[in-house]
Amino acid sequence: MLGLLLFGAAAAPAEPVMSVANTVAAPGTTNFVPVSITVDTNVVSLQFDLTFSTNYLTPGTPIGGNALSDQMLFSAVQTNGAFRVLAVSFTDSPITNGVVAYVPFTIAGNSPDHDEPLLMTNVVLANAAGESVPVIVNSNATISITIPPRFNAIFPTNTGAIHLELTGTPGRVYVIQAATNLVEPQWDTLVTNTNVTGILPFDDTSASDFPARFYRAAFSR
Repeated sequence: MLGLLLFGAAAAPAEPVMSVANTVAAPGTTNFVPVSITVDTNVVSLQFDLTFSTNYLTPGTPIGGNALSDQMLFSAVQTNGAFRVLAVSFTDSPITNGVVAYVPFTIAGNSPDHDEPLLMTNVVLANAAGESVPVIVNSNATISITIPPRFNAIFPTNTGAIHLELTGTPGRVYVIQAATNLVEPQWDTLVTNTNVTGILPFDDTSASDFPARFYRAAFSR
């Protein structure tokens, strides 16, 4: 009995996990959405669909990630709003942990500031024997389409601070950062805040401590 306890059968490998990442993009740009896998069993080929709204998104040819060995990628639009990606190895080389593919989506130039949902469906994994491998799918993701914020006012106050006013989309969270030079800038975060009304004011009270001060702002999740 002791030998059975010590040298019993090894635990079965965990089921692979497929997931699609949240990303951020601006109107008129192309955004690469990573699709990843965590796997500790023999998977040599796979497929998945990404469903999306066609109002502002157009998919393109995916690029293979570091999880692939010699797999070839194939892709096609299946139906209106469903984009299929297939990764196939003709030598039965295993897929490893990492990014399977970067799927590009071009954002329409007239897109408003909003979130576009992505849903990963029809996920199929196969081993070298051609058998289906069970998989856990983290299917929901978002492309946050954001109109870049801009500073509409920067001026010194009578207390020695620099007053900034950032224009953005109400409800979005923005980060304001500062650096002392633009050659090798080290950007320090000054504030992260929700733009409630469309204009986000901020006073940089430490500005007088530096001979020069440069500012930038960006969308923050």
